[in-house]
Amino acid sequence: MKPRPPNSTVIIKPKPKKTPPQLRLGGSADAQRQKKAQAQHARKSEAKIRVHIYRDLLALLNISERLTLDLSGHQDRFGIEWLGLARHIFSHYNADLIDIIPELQDKIMSKEGARGLPQGLYRQLLDFAGECDEFLKTTRSVHETPPDKQGADFLDACEHFKKTCNTMRQNICIFENERPPSEESFFE
Repeated sequence: MKPRPPNSTVIIKPKPKKTPPQLRLGGSADAQRQKKAQAQHARKSEAKIRVHIYRDLLALLNISERLTLDLSGHQDRFGIEWLGLARHIFSHYNADLIDIIPELQDKIMSKEGARGLPQGLYRQLLDFAGECDEFLKTTRSVHETPPDKQGADFLDACEHFKKTCNTMRQNICIFENERPPSEESFFE
């Protein structure tokens, strides 16, 4: 073997890192890509608002069904009068209605709601929001009437509201059955 020369002139350089430059296609291509990303984000938020509106509608339907229960004639074996208990239940559900209805109206009338909801159904949802507002006014005015007439007026208002909620749910289900595949859904 040959000995190695003391001063070697060979210098080993490391390979340079090859990082490709950031891809830029130009002004119009970047703008198109950005618009596409924004539209995708908007579609996702629109789909979320549809799901939230449908959930609120189902919650209102559930509450209206519970408010229309007639517990006036019931009495259990322990002697508990269900009418007194029903008054507490109704006040609890009324508090829930006062929370849910304004949020639902805000969702329908918001910018995302106006853009994300289908045109044919949007008008019906606006009418439904108006009916919800009328129901809240009716429940507030019922407490100002004489006690002997409160129960009947309140039950009538609850029955009408229940029919309104059922009609709106049917309209949404009809839309879901007839919507094109490209249209967003109200269901998850």
